[in-house]
Amino acid sequence: MRDLLTWSIPVGRMFGITIRLHVLLYLPFLVMMIGRGFAKGYGWEALQIQVLLFVSVLLHEFGHCFAARQVGGDAHDILMWPLGGLAYVDVPHTPRANLITTLWGPLVNLTLCAGVGLALVLAAGLLPPLNPFWSPVVLVGNPVTVRTDYLYSLAEGRWVSDLGFFTTITARFFYLNWLLFLFNMLLVGFPLDAGRLLQSILWVYVGFRRATQIVIYCGYGVAAVLAAYCFITMEGEDVPAKLILFSLAFFIVASCYQQAKLLEAGMLGDETLLGYDFSQGYTSLERSEPPPRRRKPNFIQRWLQRRAERRRQKEEEQRLAEEQRLDELLAKVQRHGKDALTPEELRFLERVSARYRSQRHRS
Repeated sequence: MRDLLTWSIPVGRMFGITIRLHVLLYLPFLVMMIGRGFAKGYGWEALQIQVLLFVSVLLHEFGHCFAARQVGGDAHDILMWPLGGLAYVDVPHTPRANLITTLWGPLVNLTLCAGVGLALVLAAGLLPPLNPFWSPVVLVGNPVTVRTDYLYSLAEGRWVSDLGFFTTITARFFYLNWLLFLFNMLLVGFPLDAGRLLQSILWVYVGFRRATQIVIYCGYGVAAVLAAYCFITMEGEDVPAKLILFSLAFFIVASCYQQAKLLEAGMLGDETLLGYDFSQGYTSLERSEPPPRRRKPNFIQRWLQRRAERRRQKEEEQRLAEEQRLDELLAKVQRHGKDALTPEELRFLERVSARYRSQRHRS
């Protein structure tokens, strides 16, 4: 069975990063959300919100990608799907590199909030919607008319909802970025940014393995609270939003479980080699107890093994391609000088050189 996250199609390429849409999840999700909007009488508003959300999530993921390049890594793909986006980055296995790469995603959303919020205050005299329960779409009357929720007018000293078209778009764009920032910074667990940030911070004090375990346990707790909240409050028009929250809780559990299995299998770049403890020296592998009987790997273990093998094959193919391109660029430098290289080619040379220096240092 192929990895579910690989069922995607490329829709564009920007800054050397391929943008992909998940075929089986994201496209049906868009059709469902926009179709529901048209059925309820707010189809164009639903389409507008999905476009604004797509742009906000994409900029968030580009923040991760550019930060990865700044710390000596690289970015390859961005996958867009119903629960947000996933940036596939390759960064040095250090707390600092992971912290900076993770932090720049939420910082992009916070920067957008600051700019858009300032525009709301200065141009429209309105306070931006800081309430996470603010509604970007409110249905009023019969026949149905559509408006946004109330915003406080500094000029009039009261709450207003009769906003203009561009003011409404600006308020919705602020709210979506604010919501993305809060979700990523308050929900601790994999693969959300709060979990990655906590892992990077704890990594310095308790080591990579223990930090990862702590975030895994936190993720299980956060998912349980989210699921309980959805079941308790699910009713009426809130059902679709609560189903998305419940799906997020399930995704956090699945991601944390996957991280636990990879950590146990020694596939996360941990300082422990293949799960063995060398703190007592190599003699710890030569004890007199009979070796335990090997159990047949279960479905999850076989899937992890296949995933690890695919990863090794991809890394080997990437290594060979990098070596071939490195030879071509060195030949180009020899013929025309270093000034003939493009910025992307210079970044590639610096990244590969740093990797080789790191490998020589470890050896």
